[in-house]
Amino acid sequence: MLGYNDTQRGDTIIEVLFAVTIFCLVAIGGLSIMNQGTAMAQRALEIGLVRQQMDAQADALKFLNHAYVADYGKRGQATTQWQQIIEQSAVTQAQDFSSVVENDECRLPGASGQAFALDISKLDGNPKIAPTTDVTTYAQVRSKEGVATAEGLWVQAVRSPASDDRPGFYDFHIRACWVSPGQVRPVTLGTIVRLYEPRG
Repeated sequence: MLGYNDTQRGDTIIEVLFAVTIFCLVAIGGLSIMNQGTAMAQRALEIGLVRQQMDAQADALKFLNHAYVADYGKRGQATTQWQQIIEQSAVTQAQDFSSVVENDECRLPGASGQAFALDISKLDGNPKIAPTTDVTTYAQVRSKEGVATAEGLWVQAVRSPASDDRPGFYDFHIRACWVSPGQVRPVTLGTIVRLYEPRG
């Protein structure tokens, strides 16, 4: 007849602790992978939404330019609006894209008035708004109670060099900068839209 010690052998405390440790490591690794996947999905969504905001700014600029070209020589509202919105902000050189992020923070161009954004709901009036780098979620033009704010999204109008043999143009540098979850450095996006002046 077998004794008690021969037939029933339990796990030692070290074996139990080892099993619990392995389980915890697997659980923590799984949660970490899930968090990374969620952060990547959110970042991809934010990039898509910011690109839509940048496209809206580009479309608004094209609309204003086409209205100005159609009004050229008549000195109507479209010409006045174009001059107020664009020419007052025009610079000869845009902010270097590498300087948009400095010390892990988003930076607007240095001089005041160089950067602007457009409130696309007010294109028939004065849609120009001052941008800010204070971003609550992602770079966008946010409208709250009829007041629009440009959060981490701005435009710089760069005037072409003067030339008599070709029409002038403006390069509009549309930039976005915001901090995304799980990122140490801010996310930046940029595009350029070239719009031509009519020939005189």
